[in-house]
Amino acid sequence: MKRILFVLAIVALSAPMAFAAAPSVVSGTGPLTSQYHSYDGLICTDCHTLHGSENGAAVSAGAGAGNWAGGAGYRELLKKGDWTDMCLSCHKEGYNTSATADLPSVVNSGWTAPIVMTLNGTEPAGVSLPAGDFYYSNVDPKKGHNPAYTKGSMATATSKLMAADTTLGSTPPGGAITDSEWSCHSCHGMHSRFSGSYSAWRQIKRKVNGIVTTGDVSGLGVETVVPSDVQNASYEPIKSNSRGDIQGTNYVNLRKDGNALQGADLLADYSDTNKNIYQGGFSSFCSACHGDFHGGNGEARTADNAKTRVNSTWIKHPTNVTMDMSTGSKYGITTYKAAVTNAQGTNPNPVGYDWRYPLVKADADFTVKSTVASMTDAATLATTDRMSCLTCHKAHASQYENMTRWDTNAHSFIANGATDFEGQVSTGDNPAYGCGKCHQKGGAKAYIKAF
Repeated sequence: MKRILFVLAIVALSAPMAFAAAPSVVSGTGPLTSQYHSYDGLICTDCHTLHGSENGAAVSAGAGAGNWAGGAGYRELLKKGDWTDMCLSCHKEGYNTSATADLPSVVNSGWTAPIVMTLNGTEPAGVSLPAGDFYYSNVDPKKGHNPAYTKGSMATATSKLMAADTTLGSTPPGGAITDSEWSCHSCHGMHSRFSGSYSAWRQIKRKVNGIVTTGDVSGLGVETVVPSDVQNASYEPIKSNSRGDIQGTNYVNLRKDGNALQGADLLADYSDTNKNIYQGGFSSFCSACHGDFHGGNGEARTADNAKTRVNSTWIKHPTNVTMDMSTGSKYGITTYKAAVTNAQGTNPNPVGYDWRYPLVKADADFTVKSTVASMTDAATLATTDRMSCLTCHKAHASQYENMTRWDTNAHSFIANGATDFEGQVSTGDNPAYGCGKCHQKGGAKAYIKAF
């Protein structure tokens, strides 16, 4: 079979099973999708084996956890017995090119995959991991998700590359898993985004833990739809888009409505100018497994509200609430954009949308794109922006406990010249940091403190 070189898509929350690379020469006919996992870019045998063998030897290592039919081969004719290991075979640093992939018989055709796990917790230059680094999950299970359980293995972890949580196992805090798996596939699909099974955003699945969390927004070029998969009315659809659209016989790097994509380029440094823009129901997506932690003034799930607040008192931190919920107080949007003064006389708190503490943008007109949300432009921050799980947590893992974006066990100030959790250098003492980003205790004077 003639091997081909192709442009590979930028994917991943950082999504597993998706690739990005260089210029493209595509043979054959049909739409040029630029997607490694689908259409023109697809090389089925990179991941699958037709008869369960390579070079006359069985791909399966024998009987044991993760095997199908007791050693007779792997599920879906895959070349790995664990779904997470299958993804990490290309999305782990050191395995992330076609020359280094930890899979049998992959031909070096030039692709480079976005990584979701580094070798030592150091993010390589020119790479974005907006969802965090699974390396920290292996160092300490409390620092992130641990999807180490392939389909049908919920009692026993099967991954060789992902360490299981020795305390929680496969039980998510604040909820339960009913899907009989806890793997990369629990949240992400493997093949095309052009399907009723996946949302456009990082190939996340429309049905998670048995709950359809994304609605029909196919008219906006975000996804196709499976009629039988009716969205639960209590869950808000995700409307962000990190994929383009097939128009005629061509794939274009734009949404169907002509607007730009909203996902960060994963083969470039993460920054204010290269970041994810979240829109729609990301808190709803998380609540499919962590429902006890969710509730807010805009949530329809009244049972969950009872778990997060009693009368007017929050007993768990609100999610999916608008940033002007406490209009007139010193919390929320007022503090998020507050002008503060530090000992050096500078204002280290951005006046606009802060990519280090991402908010969910309003989605009424579906026109949000990465260029309209900036730290330097106050107009890109709106009172209708909402706090979500991702405002405070990384989706995969972080260097801090409970996968938070900052060290919740440290004080709320950073010294002049020190770097914050995203590697940004402080231009003065005491930038708004951690909880202090939205909770300004003591007003502007809280930030006047020389070290």
